Amino acid sequence: MRLIRTSIPILVLLGLAAVPAATADDRESLFAAARAGDLDAVKRLVESGVPVDATDKYGTSAMMMAASSGYPKTVGFLLEQGADPSRKETFYGANVLGWMGFRGMVDEATTREIALLLLEHGSEDRDQVLGMAIQNGDVELARAAVESGPLYESALERFTAGSLNMDPALKEVLELAKTLPDPPPPSYTARELERFTGRYQDGSSDRSAKVEVAGDRLTLSVDGGEPLALEATGEQAFRTADGDVANFFGRAGTVEGIQLMLAGSMPMAMRRSVAEPQGAAAFTGDRAAPAAAPAEPTVHWPAFRGAGASGVGDGRDAPVEWSVESGEGVLWSVEIPGLGNSSPVVWGDKVFVTTAVAEDAEQKIRTGLTGAGDPVDESVEHRWLVLAFDKRTGERLWETEVGRGVPLTKRHFKATQANSTPVTDGEHLVVVFPTAGLACLDLDGEIRWKKELGGLNAGAFSDPAIEWGFASSPFLYDSTVIQQVDVHGGQYIAAWDLETGDEIWRTEREVAPSWATPNILPGPEGDELVVNGSTIHGYDPKTGAELWSLGPNSELVIATPVIGGGRAYVSAGYPPVKPIYALEPGLRGAHEVDPRAGDDKLAWSLGIGGAYMPTPLFYRGLLYVVHHNGRIVAYDATTGAAIYKSRFSKGGTFTGSPVAVNGKLYAGTEEGRLYVLKAGPKYEELAVNDMKEPLMATPAVSEGMLLLRTPNQLIALGGARSEETGS
Repeated sequence: MRLIRTSIPILVLLGLAAVPAATADDRESLFAAARAGDLDAVKRLVESGVPVDATDKYGTSAMMMAASSGYPKTVGFLLEQGADPSRKETFYGANVLGWMGFRGMVDEATTREIALLLLEHGSEDRDQVLGMAIQNGDVELARAAVESGPLYESALERFTAGSLNMDPALKEVLELAKTLPDPPPPSYTARELERFTGRYQDGSSDRSAKVEVAGDRLTLSVDGGEPLALEATGEQAFRTADGDVANFFGRAGTVEGIQLMLAGSMPMAMRRSVAEPQGAAAFTGDRAAPAAAPAEPTVHWPAFRGAGASGVGDGRDAPVEWSVESGEGVLWSVEIPGLGNSSPVVWGDKVFVTTAVAEDAEQKIRTGLTGAGDPVDESVEHRWLVLAFDKRTGERLWETEVGRGVPLTKRHFKATQANSTPVTDGEHLVVVFPTAGLACLDLDGEIRWKKELGGLNAGAFSDPAIEWGFASSPFLYDSTVIQQVDVHGGQYIAAWDLETGDEIWRTEREVAPSWATPNILPGPEGDELVVNGSTIHGYDPKTGAELWSLGPNSELVIATPVIGGGRAYVSAGYPPVKPIYALEPGLRGAHEVDPRAGDDKLAWSLGIGGAYMPTPLFYRGLLYVVHHNGRIVAYDATTGAAIYKSRFSKGGTFTGSPVAVNGKLYAGTEEGRLYVLKAGPKYEELAVNDMKEPLMATPAVSEGMLLLRTPNQLIALGGARSEETGS
């Protein structure tokens, strides 16, 4: 102990000042410099004492960030300073090359240069480099991989098994490879095997698999067949005695699915079943009581999903079938300039939409079920517009430009620079755009006030450089407008005075970027502002004071909290959990629960079942959850029991949220189909209508009229015609 005490003064006497511990800000500065390829800043920060292998909360190091951004000189410096060349981040389990592939921002030549650097500094991922070399016919890279160290026997067997049509030079390289025995398979206890158990379903058919623990091993039953014993062959990898292979996969340490390679069949990937339906007999009825539709039709649809984000437009029947080709059932359609995914809102006889118009540039989106997240860089001047139309005729009433400039942030290839839906109280109309800011207009299009909010960089939680576009919508409460701003560079929620634009309160938030919109849960102790995010929060809507928090939740959050029957239903559909929480007013304090086990603080909860994109729909006692991949599950909103689960007959990718009108549900797909279902405890399709354009936005409903926004059009279907004009 004496030597330890005297060592510090001795160092000082020698003129070697102690290096202060790196702060969180220092680490963030290193990450930002690595992503930007700022080698001088990286050197300065590392030399000042920031650990070269410091990681973010997801286990990603500065070297991985530099590699995935395509900066080999920065990668080389960090490796020379001792950065781990074999590091894996913890959310996706990706190594350096895998992370580069996930981001997709680096060209082939730069990827090759970085791969050589990794090998030179002792990367254990030489089999991945070798596979890349073989795929690209790169003999020298293959030689470097083989010469960097031995391969596992199974890896070399894989490569040689596919060498029939391989370049002879590559075959010669493989013959030089040295091997070492594969590591022994893991030994799992029965308790450890429980994480793999459950029911798995194919997304495009009725095929399924069931995995159970029997004694000290797993069993696999496919399509109701006899259970087959599984033996572990690797981490999350198993096989049967007959050689059938079952590999489990998942993110953030979870098991999300299983890939089966069965004799005589093509490989098949199945996802965990989100629910096991109990049937209509298990439905306890509508705890909110009124089954009859209101006498007065819904006229105003003032916000995203209407009043209170309920998604309910009862009071007058909406159409079931129509044809955009023949025009049958179509009241009117109008072109909207530019591109937007925001939903229309309605007040009286006026319909309002927003859009972003890029000058002298083609604007388009890509659709379909994909896990890709490529950003679109539109570095041209944009005009952010608000447009008003006559609800009866489609006549354009006015157009107001809220902002003009080059976007400060990119967008996802499915998104736009106008994703957020307006909100109105019949006097004020509030809109929000990235770059252009938050603005309040009157219903004649005059701007009353405007606030700059910056670029609003909502994107991948793991990397601020992956920009996807802002989408949270403004929310009106009493005489204020509330905006959730969960973005990189400072997350917060704030309220502004609706008349003056003065900020009333602002509450900082420590959450990942999100795209949700808040909602109000009334309660005996006052209203609670329920805010979905990577941690769910409740705030006092008058002051912004935090009332409660709830976790765990998904890391990517999009769905708006749904209010119904005196409860809030909060959900999300991305790892590490995909929960549905049913909570009642009055929760206080911080709560971390196991959603699978339930908790006495909640009405009910599920650990799996939340949807990735669409907001659920509470309607007549059922909670309808539409999944991005074309499935729908109806839960008893009182108990949480699954009543039915079904695939939509023609499939589709669902991004917009479902709405309900007089006993019918409407749900649109990115492929342009609008499904009409009968509401109730049994799945029944009434019609499938082809709109010929993507349906990314959520429909609006007014007096039985459906208002559908496609990226470039506004379409009115059905509804009452004017008695005065007969139109």
